Amino acid sequence: MFRLVGLQLITIGLLAAAAWAIGGGISAFSLILGGFSYIVPTFAAVLLLKFLRPYPALAGSGFILAEALKIILCLVLMVLSFVLYGSLHFIAYFIGLLSASHFAFLFFLKVHRHGK
Repeated sequence: MFRLVGLQLITIGLLAAAAWAIGGGISAFSLILGGFSYIVPTFAAVLLLKFLRPYPALAGSGFILAEALKIILCLVLMVLSFVLYGSLHFIAYFIGLLSASHFAFLFFLKVHRHGK
């Protein structure tokens, strides 16, 4: 699971460099905020699941708790991003959020299923 977070960070870094070249610093920062709005909750969920790994009886409730934590943290970080950073570019933010949440899963699906 930590590989997933690492891949998300690499994806956001590459896209932020492209956004910097195309749209400037505000676009790159907006994209980074969008990506971190999903990466930080994912990292918290991974840590929680790693902490609960020795307790198999808590696997089901731990997974539900981790997903609930991820959703709540994601919403809080999205609201804070828009409240605290007034000149946010929504499209760049949304691209960062979508790329962090979907690209890594698509990559792992392709790698583990060998492109099928």
